[in-house]
Amino acid sequence: MHISPPILFPRRVNEDYAAWIMRAMPVDPRRGFPVNGVESWHGGIHIPHTDTDVLTMPLSAIADGVVVYANPPAPSEKRDQKPLNYDGGTDNGCVLIRHEMLIGEAPVSCVFYSLTMHMNQVRPEIQDKAGVRVRRGQIIGTSGMVSGSNAYHFQMCCSSEMLKMLCGRDHGNLDVTAPGRAKPAYGYRYFFLPEGTAIYKGDTPYALFTSPCCITSEALYIAHEGSRTQTLHKVGNDYQSVGETAMAVDYICEPSSAARGHKTYSEWIRVAYPGGEGWVDVSSPKVNTWTDADFPDWAGWTLADDDLTPDGQCNSAIIKKAREKQNADFIPFICKFPLEWNFASFDTRFSWLKAQNDSLPKPMNDESYSELKEHAKAQSFFDKLPVEIQKELNGLIWHFDPRGLIIQLQKAERRLIYYSANGVKSKKMNDFTVDDMQYGDLTKEQILVQGKLNRVNVFGEEFKLNLFDFEKTVNEHFASMDSMAYWTAWGEYAPLIRIMFEKFRKNEGGVLRHELLNMAFLEHETTKECVAKIRESIIQKLYLNGFSSLSESDLKAINNDIKQIKLPKFDNVDWFNGLGITIHDTYSTKIYLDDFEIIDKNVSNSHQKKFHIRLVFQIQDHFGLDVDDVNGKGFEISSWFCSWFILQRYKNYGFKPFINEANFSIWIEG
Repeated sequence: MHISPPILFPRRVNEDYAAWIMRAMPVDPRRGFPVNGVESWHGGIHIPHTDTDVLTMPLSAIADGVVVYANPPAPSEKRDQKPLNYDGGTDNGCVLIRHEMLIGEAPVSCVFYSLTMHMNQVRPEIQDKAGVRVRRGQIIGTSGMVSGSNAYHFQMCCSSEMLKMLCGRDHGNLDVTAPGRAKPAYGYRYFFLPEGTAIYKGDTPYALFTSPCCITSEALYIAHEGSRTQTLHKVGNDYQSVGETAMAVDYICEPSSAARGHKTYSEWIRVAYPGGEGWVDVSSPKVNTWTDADFPDWAGWTLADDDLTPDGQCNSAIIKKAREKQNADFIPFICKFPLEWNFASFDTRFSWLKAQNDSLPKPMNDESYSELKEHAKAQSFFDKLPVEIQKELNGLIWHFDPRGLIIQLQKAERRLIYYSANGVKSKKMNDFTVDDMQYGDLTKEQILVQGKLNRVNVFGEEFKLNLFDFEKTVNEHFASMDSMAYWTAWGEYAPLIRIMFEKFRKNEGGVLRHELLNMAFLEHETTKECVAKIRESIIQKLYLNGFSSLSESDLKAINNDIKQIKLPKFDNVDWFNGLGITIHDTYSTKIYLDDFEIIDKNVSNSHQKKFHIRLVFQIQDHFGLDVDDVNGKGFEISSWFCSWFILQRYKNYGFKPFINEANFSIWIEG
């Protein structure tokens, strides 16, 4: 976890992260985001909380960062006096933190600010000490009172430059004519199907019809979100649901004619469309793809920057239209307006309160306005910020519902620390274009000339002992492969070789995932050795950086260490459990870091730092034979492999090879 709520209520067993955030950050409906009761911009939310009973819990930093301003509150008796008591006792303790966070699998750095206001107490170690570093979860103070209620104000904001880094734009909707960014990328995926996209019928992806069942007559917007895939279309400027499918597993296979030359595979997902459900190839160059990192508008994200007036009244047509809807949800809204804690701009932002308008039928008199102004002055701090921070937060800046941004940024925690495609040999995931994934591409004559090792020299004359037997029937060739399974696979993982042979016999192609394969990798000695060495590398980097979050240079160093480590593979006693025959070495590997946590502990009066982290492995190998396999590696002198080669490569048979994929994770700590 690299970001969390300002009060760390214990997370319930199996509680979804988003549900935890919403429970930990309830909002006073009178003081929500992005407007308050009189329709003036409000940059944050008021969160009810008390610090006087058994539910007392302190306020914490939501993420690692640097304190740029910390103001201790006035004595408690002054919160009940003017100017702090404007419409009820109000504490003026506050902490502003600048967070620089890495986001995405191939991470980029982004900067945002968190502000906690109306604090009853601010920890002395951060008071009046700009530049103090804090960790996620570090206590910064306690909640106080605002307008006579036990609550605190919490907001998150950033500059326009940083919004471009966060979501790829600082105006309008996502440009569906341009593909998504390569980085940052994280979370769920989203697709745009232009008008004229082909959709194919079939209950399973193995039985797709050769002709599409539907050519879309309108553009469709797809949200591929974990266990569901939702389809939307546009009605005017609004998105409306077409339907959703509950099939979470995609079908990845050899590239279709549309994807060939564009990608090394096709990925088919099941989608709803007007009139039914079907499969669409999202690897086609006509289909653009994004992730959560792009904040797609059909996922609800809305940029409101249409209020061009200098005052603090919300004059945004986007916001006003949204507020007309019943139970409007502003959590995914990002709104552009000035920071409200700059006293120098108070009159510019609030003089409208003295004039009659639709939001305030009874204008504010001069006395009330002066009291409000003094109340704001007692809480404002912009002029006290360092000059460089003032530059970032001056003028129009972007504000978030903090719950929405926290939930979004947590999706960006996973880091890709190793990928075999980035090596010298560039072994990519889902590569159906390499030679061992070809099928039905050789004639009998081309197959018979294979085999370097089955040539023998007798008295100076070369003879070829050819085990490529074309007299055998298809069933006899499969019987030969079954014999291989019988003689080479025993023990717990023996069923895997038969599962693979059965998939080959069904001629399905695609990708095979099986829990037994995951377990075989998870428990293998090479995996344990690999994990132990990665753990050593991580511990070394943490000692060097003082047990802080892993930086880009730390991640690069870990990647370089992994390049020197033997990766998980089946290359020892596995010739006797079937895995050495069917997989042996592996083709492509990805390793991720996820759920990274640094914990400060006091043990026997000593301060200790500990960590735990989850390593996530995705490993692929090809169940297929290339030409080199039967030319010098010894497989050509085995009738088992010769039958396999004929079944796969002979043009009259052409049984499809496939990819074996293992997915598993391991927790490490230290």
